[in-house]
Amino acid sequence: MEKQKVFIDYPTDAERKNQISYIVSVGLTKPKSFLSYLLEMYQQLGFRYLFRDATEILFTTCLALALLLYGIFSMKSSINTQDLYSFIFTLSPIFFFALSSLFLVRALRKDTFSVEMTCKYHVFQLAAFRMLIFSLLTMLMNIALIIVLSFLFQSIQILDALLLSCSSLSIFSVLYLYALRHAKGPYATYVMMTSWLIVNVLPATLNQNVYSMFLSHVPAYVYGIVLIISIVLYVNTLKKLISYRGAEGVL
Repeated sequence: MEKQKVFIDYPTDAERKNQISYIVSVGLTKPKSFLSYLLEMYQQLGFRYLFRDATEILFTTCLALALLLYGIFSMKSSINTQDLYSFIFTLSPIFFFALSSLFLVRALRKDTFSVEMTCKYHVFQLAAFRMLIFSLLTMLMNIALIIVLSFLFQSIQILDALLLSCSSLSIFSVLYLYALRHAKGPYATYVMMTSWLIVNVLPATLNQNVYSMFLSHVPAYVYGIVLIISIVLYVNTLKKLISYRGAEGVL
């Protein structure tokens, strides 16, 4: 008795590719967007854990505001409008630096740092979330201070001052993140802040008028372009910081 041959209908190349694509799309988790990842982090950890040093943040904010306002009113009679632009450009990132370093330096010096780097949300992911919030908070505070300056110095150009302040903050933020990712040790950020002050204070010390005129006469569209580029670089660097895992949890 002859055996009955079984006919097997093999799939075509197109069907195999479709099936493979379907299995891959279903089996692999889709990567989250930057904002959705931050939102999920906030939902899982909550404000209380993300900002567990809220009292220190509030104290630092009030102290910074008090010092800046005191400086503004005390220098009102001894500073001309032209020099304000160099002060705005130099001092705009100070508040961001103070808040960001408050958490980072303490975390990097902890004995439990290596252990915390193995958690689902490690130190640099928490730092990235906080720095995004602090950059927005610093920008709002700088805007408020520039509005105060516009009442004290009627000749100041508010739009130019705002663009100058935002550009300064965004440039420093990118450099700050770069130093954080590539430099070793908890004090790399302090070196970054010191370098920023030296680079800006030195030309102002040599010739205050020339430096102030240079900053105030740069076209607004140039500051706008610098601001947009810096924001893109800042967000991209934050993404890299979120996905960063150093060897044994050490920078």
